[in-house]
Amino acid sequence: MFYYTFLGMFMKREYWILLLITLFGLFLRFASLAIGFALQGNLDVSLFPDEANFLLGARYFYFGSFPPQYLYYHNSLILSPTIAGFYSLFGVSAFAGRFVSALLGGFTIPLTYLLGKELFKNEKKALLTAFLLSISFIHRFWSIRALADGPVTFFFVLSIYLFIRGIHSEQWRWYILAGISTTITILIKYPGILIFLIILFYLIISIYLKQVSKRALLYYLLTVGIFAFTIITLLLSQFALAFQPLDQISYFLSVLFSFSSDPFYYIFYTLFLNLFLALMVFILSGIVLYYSLKKHTEGDILLLSWIGIIFVFFSFFGESELYRYLLPVFPAIYLLASHIFVDLIRKFNISIKHFSLSKNSIIGILLLVLLGGFITAELAVGESLIVKRSTTYGGIYRMSTWLNVNGTQGAGIMAPGNSLAQLEFYTNSNFQYFMLSESDNQADVWNYVQNNNISYIILSEHFPETLSLSIYEIAFNDTVHYLLNFTFIDDSFRTYLFQII
Repeated sequence: MFYYTFLGMFMKREYWILLLITLFGLFLRFASLAIGFALQGNLDVSLFPDEANFLLGARYFYFGSFPPQYLYYHNSLILSPTIAGFYSLFGVSAFAGRFVSALLGGFTIPLTYLLGKELFKNEKKALLTAFLLSISFIHRFWSIRALADGPVTFFFVLSIYLFIRGIHSEQWRWYILAGISTTITILIKYPGILIFLIILFYLIISIYLKQVSKRALLYYLLTVGIFAFTIITLLLSQFALAFQPLDQISYFLSVLFSFSSDPFYYIFYTLFLNLFLALMVFILSGIVLYYSLKKHTEGDILLLSWIGIIFVFFSFFGESELYRYLLPVFPAIYLLASHIFVDLIRKFNISIKHFSLSKNSIIGILLLVLLGGFITAELAVGESLIVKRSTTYGGIYRMSTWLNVNGTQGAGIMAPGNSLAQLEFYTNSNFQYFMLSESDNQADVWNYVQNNNISYIILSEHFPETLSLSIYEIAFNDTVHYLLNFTFIDDSFRTYLFQII
């Protein structure tokens, strides 16, 4: 009986469509990984500093050695051992480190479909959501890097899906599975803790509107109590201290209370990425927000709580790339968009059937045009932005290549702090790595160089601190002690390698 039920499920047309959408999404992600990031012939060219920290931390874990202090922030109790496992299959490489993120990024597509089906009981809405997520260039760009954001998004969606199944069925097993999934999410990266807050807001509002029973809140609170204790125990254990997220939480709080962040920075930054894409996003967001607030169904409440809490939380994180931190919210955005689009376009179809040019039909036409423009922007504009960003830190890679050929192993290298993980990963830990001296006079800089046995200095305009430190001027002006060996121009940025004479 189970066999025929299982076979019948996969004979349904919607599951075949979902399979094709998922395969298409996986194809786009691995094509970007293997082709888009390899335009200069080597995947390693495109490593970002944070990404290099994860790759390097996993390499220390793979070889059973203790990582340097500066890697703790970018290590994960779950992700680092997982990447190390892929190193054993593919060797220590950028591709191996990115594989798990790309895979989970692709699997987020059918998982989001299941959540949409559970929320709206509508396969068209769920399938449109899966398609929009499959072509999302922002989700694709960040989920094919060796970072925690792609895996966190997968487990974020999984946790919320399991909680919703538990709330709808009032069965303990779904709450237990949701607690386990949320624990994994938090151990990958600390924003997973927001899952508890999102579900709490959703339950309170839904109970007030009499859309959910009070028993669901009781089950939820018991689940939080059980798994919060588990998470705290793991994080405070001696083993977990060598990893994150304690350092990340500490850093976030320091930024939050420094009052140096600009919540609107990210909104205006969207315009600088691409004007056409920004207009599509802003118009789409306005329509979705208006109709979802107007309808405020159970699904709307959950998704608005999801989007609102994460956006507010990370809007105060400092002026960084919010798109990366917002990655767990993109499935919610596409779920809301699909929910609204399908409802409005269905009204449009009814109007056409009766040959009436009503308000709904005009809205439907505009929505179809907007949806077509958005899909075009995601595929065309998105791909061009991925390619443009693929070699952002080529200068550090070229310096490392020079050092591998010409450098003396074991010698000291002084470079911007954010580039140390890149350098160490590229050069296979064959050198000693030091942050740039912050001394403001030539004698102190030279003493720092001599005391640490530094043989090479790398200055890169990719890192702002390079330009603000005195060593930038000293290295260029003091030709008695410093010899410029190699220069690389990466778009508008320059990277220099000096050798101590």
